[in-house]
Amino acid sequence: MRKKNWFSTIWSDPWLMLVSIILTMIGVAMIYSTTHVMAVEEQHNAYVYLKKHAVSLALGFAGLLFFSQLPMKTLRQLAPWILLGVFGLLTLVLVPGFGVRAGGAIRWLKIAGIRVGQPAELAKLALIIFLARSLERKHDRVESFWSGYLPNVVVAGALVMLLMLQPDFGTSMLLLTLMAIILFVGGVPVRYLVGSGLLALPMVYLMLTRKAYRWKRITSFLDPFAPENIQDGAYQLVQSLKTIALGGLWGAGLGQSKQKLGHLPEAHTDFIFSIVSEELGLIGVLLIMAAFLFFVYRGFRIAMRARDLFSQYIALGLACMIGLQCLLNIGVVMGALPTKGMPLPFLSFARSSLIVVLCCVGILQRIEADTLIAIHRAKRKTQEITLERERKAKEATQDKEPASSAQRPSKNSKASSFSHA
Repeated sequence: MRKKNWFSTIWSDPWLMLVSIILTMIGVAMIYSTTHVMAVEEQHNAYVYLKKHAVSLALGFAGLLFFSQLPMKTLRQLAPWILLGVFGLLTLVLVPGFGVRAGGAIRWLKIAGIRVGQPAELAKLALIIFLARSLERKHDRVESFWSGYLPNVVVAGALVMLLMLQPDFGTSMLLLTLMAIILFVGGVPVRYLVGSGLLALPMVYLMLTRKAYRWKRITSFLDPFAPENIQDGAYQLVQSLKTIALGGLWGAGLGQSKQKLGHLPEAHTDFIFSIVSEELGLIGVLLIMAAFLFFVYRGFRIAMRARDLFSQYIALGLACMIGLQCLLNIGVVMGALPTKGMPLPFLSFARSSLIVVLCCVGILQRIEADTLIAIHRAKRKTQEITLERERKAKEATQDKEPASSAQRPSKNSKASSFSHA
């Protein structure tokens, strides 16, 4: 089969690419809708945030193209180096002068006075690639505690430790959940996962109670409309629920949100789904949720069709990563989960997250391209084997016909013999 060109590779799964483009375009429209008033007030330019988002989109699609052309064999070889690079970046964020504090946490990396991104977003991708490589190499020892389980937990634990120093509780929990899912699918005994989860519960409880603002989020989540919570810990949640209620069935219309005018904090980032609800209504919300579900389904389909374990684990991990982020973000916005900063893939104004998500789309397309090539080669080989068998059968039939003709006397020879007699 002729090698796929770059354009056909990024469209290996056209449905995945189509839903990614649709969600990205919805994100562009919603980011402009939620930021243009704020941008005018802050910097007298309605397009400031949109321009920044456009730069992230350009970098994201460049990453999509790069990873769609990167052979999985090369990605497998780069896995340890990617992980080491992420460890270095997470450590560098904590060094004074390189980390930028925002919202009470140091998550942004600054180099030469320029914010270059959030390494925590890269940590998700790096962990998935590392676990996929580890499980593939140790597939015959995956049930061993010392070989198949403990090394993977140590690596994930080290990443979580660096994240908690920022602190970033939400991403830490997401990493641990992704690790548990991938290890479970990889064949690690459930008793190891359950035992580790039970041992981690006291640590999670301590992390929640040691910081007053974290525990306040829990109590506010349990009773957001209590007088002591409604103007403090639950203010953002209450405003989010109000925003969703204002949308009704059909919404107020694109750009017509009133809650984005200073009432709902972080309306363009973690709570952009509330503005989607207000402007597009229940119908728009259901369609967008269906689009995310379809994206995850295509990711699972790519994982099931992949021809090697490494690709299967990566596709599964990427689909779960994006699906879990959507679930967590929408759960927080709707009051089903405690408030925690987690951007909504494709839609939120979260530049590092957008770039990483689009890179994930590129990796999924690369895996599907390899699958299509393998399927084509298998079909061609089957056809060649079938044609070879038919040719041999035909030759054998042709060889038998002269032999049988030589053994059978013809009618003329029988008549001649009779006349002589």
